[in-house]
Amino acid sequence: MNRIRIVLATALLLIISAAGVRAQSVPLLAAPPSAAFESLKTFYPVSSFESIEPTLPVPAAGRSLETGLTGEQLFQELHKTLAVTNGPVPTYKQAKVYMYSKADNITCNGGPGIMTFYSQICVNGSSSNGNDYHEQGDQNGDGIVDKIVNAEHLWPQSYFNSALPMVADLHQLASTFETPNSRRSNLKFTKVSKPIYSTSSGSKLGVDGFEPADAVKGNVARAMLYFLTRYYDRSIRKGMNYNDFWTLRVPMFLEWNRQDPPDANERRRNDLVETFEGKRNPFIDDPSLADRIGEAVFSAH
Repeated sequence: MNRIRIVLATALLLIISAAGVRAQSVPLLAAPPSAAFESLKTFYPVSSFESIEPTLPVPAAGRSLETGLTGEQLFQELHKTLAVTNGPVPTYKQAKVYMYSKADNITCNGGPGIMTFYSQICVNGSSSNGNDYHEQGDQNGDGIVDKIVNAEHLWPQSYFNSALPMVADLHQLASTFETPNSRRSNLKFTKVSKPIYSTSSGSKLGVDGFEPADAVKGNVARAMLYFLTRYYDRSIRKGMNYNDFWTLRVPMFLEWNRQDPPDANERRRNDLVETFEGKRNPFIDDPSLADRIGEAVFSAH
């Protein structure tokens, strides 16, 4: 708008000068503003002023929402925002390279490294290849020394046939040691009272489900809520008991989201993933969105 005023004033002086009148002898507002603007159309078409009006960006999901939205309306607003694609979909290989070297690479043990998701053990390094991250002895106390770190899909990829974009969506991927990842397999998340496998961090395998460590329960919940909100209308339920895997777990995920709020590393990761794939997890930006949507709406989808 300041640029428009400058252009108007400059052009008006040119018109006055061209008419042979000394600029300082004519009051700048001698003609009504509307008349001055009409005279300028000869030199600057109206369309030229319209074209320099700023275009406001579409708010990223979770950063700017109508505060009055709740329930299904809020769910659909988030879904609509997350469904917009702004560029090419990353490949699964590209996603893993970025995850190991950037998104999940933090400072731990005095240097760069990955904090393995289910074990909460730091493995130092800066490689983009999970095969380069090795457990030093049985650090996580599960009785196995893992030779690699790999990618866990919190919503198991077998339930959507490893299809893009879901398989490469870093908001639902996590860097884990190979053994706890394989033990979880495609089982539901649940609360385990009698573990048949566990890590020193508190991740536990039961006879029909897997419980993540307390340190990442909120992370799991927000990733699952994100995945369902973004992809509920895709083929993401192949071969599963959906009621057992999702519907009955919604109250637990909402509880975990409240009990374990985002920490600095989770917020940092959200920023980095947005840089990579152009999307944020809105439940990290504002965990209260989950309860504003509510159990009934999540369960219905």
